Order: sequence, then C-alpha cells, then structure tokens
Amino acid sequence: MGAAAHLAQVTGKEEAAAGAMSASAVFILDLKGKPLISRNYKGDVSMGEIEHFMGLLLQKEEEGALAPLLTHGQVHFLWIKHANLYLVATTKKNANASLVFSFLYKVVEVFLGLFLADGERL
Repeated sequence: MGAAAHLAQVTGKEEAAAGAMSASAVFILDLKGKPLISRNYKGDVSMGEIEHFMGLLLQKEEEGALAPLLTHGQVHFLWIKHANLYLVATTKKNANASLVFSFLYKVVEVFLGLFLADGERL
C-alpha cells in the first residue's frame, strides 16, 4: 500500500490520496523557456503561468538570489536544469518539495535511459 493510500485509510480522507502528486503541472523547457513537453495533472494552475518562469529566473539570477523554488503571485515553480533543458513543476499549494524534486530527477533518469545508448554520455 502506498503512503498516500495509507494516509487516506488512516485519516479517512480521500484528498490525502489525491495529494500523492504534489505538482499541479510539469514542463520541460528549452534554454529560451519554450515548452517542449508539458503535462497538467490537477488543472488548478493555468498552463500559461509557465511564461513567467524564464523572466523570473533571469531576474533572480541577476540579483544573485537564484533558488530552486521561485514564486510568481500564488504560483510556485520548482525547477532543475539538466544539460540544455529546464524541468519545472508548478503548484499553488504547499507541495512536498522533496517529492517534487525526486520526481523531476527521476524524469531525467528515465529519459536518459530511453534516449541514450549504452555507454553514451550527454
């Protein structure tokens, strides 16, 4: 039994099971911020919110205050960079950041396994 299902059983709340995916949406962006792949899981964050990410990232970088969590209004961007791609998760709620970052790094690991031949490096 998964942690979310166990929590739902113990608390009797179905929203605990629904909270298993902490991110509202996940995006893979190129270096210019253009979405290459996206998936909206919850629908509570507009897909257009990602347009604010690159401007916010560049602003924070110039200020020397770059962090793996950026906020624009009520939307939080949790992001990682791998090679020439940004993997970004969005949420409006108090998401489990550790779970979201684990998911983003696992996406990188899976894609590398799928797209690179044995012994090939990026």
